[in-house]
Amino acid sequence: MNPRLIEVPTTVPIDGDQSVTIEPGDPWPSAYRGSRYSLISDDDYHNPVLKWKQRDLAIFTEPPDQLRRALVLLGKSGGFGSFRVTADSEIITKIPADDYKHTDKAPIDSGWIPVYVGKLEGTIDFDEIDVDPDAPNFQKIRVWKGFPFNHGERWSVSTDGKLIWTWRDYRFKSAFTHDDLIDKYQSYRGTAGRLYVTEYGHVWVNVPKKDINDKKRTTVGEAIADWKQQAEVNDDKATLRLVNRRLVATSQSDDPSTGHFPIHIGNIQYFDDGIIPKPVVDEPSYYQAVCEYEQVWE
Repeated sequence: MNPRLIEVPTTVPIDGDQSVTIEPGDPWPSAYRGSRYSLISDDDYHNPVLKWKQRDLAIFTEPPDQLRRALVLLGKSGGFGSFRVTADSEIITKIPADDYKHTDKAPIDSGWIPVYVGKLEGTIDFDEIDVDPDAPNFQKIRVWKGFPFNHGERWSVSTDGKLIWTWRDYRFKSAFTHDDLIDKYQSYRGTAGRLYVTEYGHVWVNVPKKDINDKKRTTVGEAIADWKQQAEVNDDKATLRLVNRRLVATSQSDDPSTGHFPIHIGNIQYFDDGIIPKPVVDEPSYYQAVCEYEQVWE
C-alpha cells in the first residue's frame, strides 16, 4: 500500500501543563521539527516527486497520496516545497502568511506560518535505503541503516539526564519523562549528546569511539563488524556510503576513522511505555524566529 496523508486531528502539549487538539489546516503550536523532505517537480520525472537531500546527495521517491492536494489547498504554491514529519507521524509545513487563511489563529501573522497538514500513514519507500528496518530488541543494538542526516527529530540528552529539543538559543523540554530512553542512551554514551527519533519510532544516536561506555565497547564493536560484513556480502553500497558520510561529517578532521557511528538503539515503543517525546514551547519569541524563513536549518 502506498503511504498516504490522512487528515485527522492531533493533540499537542503546550505551555502551562496543558494540551490542545488541532485539526488539519490549523497553525502548528509547537516546535517545527522532524524528518526533512521536499515535494518538487523535476525534469527527470513525469510526476512530482518527494526528495530527501543532504548537501550534494539527493534521493527521490513517490510522495504520499493526497499530500500535494492538501498542500495546494492550504496555500502552498503548486503544492511544492519543504515539509517535516514528526516522531508522531504528523506532517507539518510552512505557508506564506499572505496565502494562509487562518493567520487569525496563529501566534504570528507574517512570514512563513507553520501549519499542521495531517498524519503520515504507511512507510515512504526509498528503495535501497530502509528507513523502517526491524528494530533491535531491548538488549541489542545495530548500526543505523536509514538516513543518517535530516531524518528524525533531533533531541539532546542534557548533563542532568533530561531530554531537550534545541534550536539556536531555544531549549524546550519534553512534556513527558523518558527515564528508560535516557538510561539506554547513557548505557552507551558517557556524556551529553544527541539522539534522533524518526516518524517510524526508530531511535538512533551518534556514538564516538572515545566516548563508548567501557562495558559496551564489545557490544558496539560486534554491531559494527556485523553491519560491515552484511553490507559487503549484500553489496549494500548505498548504506556503506551513507554511514561513511556520517563518519566524515562527525569527525573533526574529516577522517571517517575518528567519526561517530550512527547506532540504532531500538524503537520508541520499547521505552517508557512507548511515550513519544514532545517539546513544550514556553518562549513566545520562538514563533517569531521560526516564521522568518521557509527552511529551518538545524
